[in-house]
Amino acid sequence: MDKSLEVLLLAVGYCLFMVILGIIFFKFPPKKINHLYGYRTSRSMKNQTVWDAANGYSSKLFLQLNLIACIVPIIIYFLIPQHTLTGTVLISTVLIICTIPMTKKHLNTHFDRDGKSK
Repeated sequence: MDKSLEVLLLAVGYCLFMVILGIIFFKFPPKKINHLYGYRTSRSMKNQTVWDAANGYSSKLFLQLNLIACIVPIIIYFLIPQHTLTGTVLISTVLIICTIPMTKKHLNTHFDRDGKSK
């Protein structure tokens, strides 16, 4: 098998792994506020309502962005095949990091600083 094709398959495998993680986070969100698992910020941990909203929104967004990221390795493979894996991991990481400000914006829209619904 061609080396660049192997790298493409590895990059696609990485994306599929991230999608599986997204499905797990979406299907099994943390039930109670904790310091171990979930979208954990001081704001999201104000109360159970904010916690549920933050984790529901961020897990759905995480899954959606990782599904979009699945097309990245194919595009990079045709544009710059020698950077397929690196480019896939970098772009996927940027998309995942985007869940933080987007979830923060969602919480700002729906809750005040004390965690009360607007």
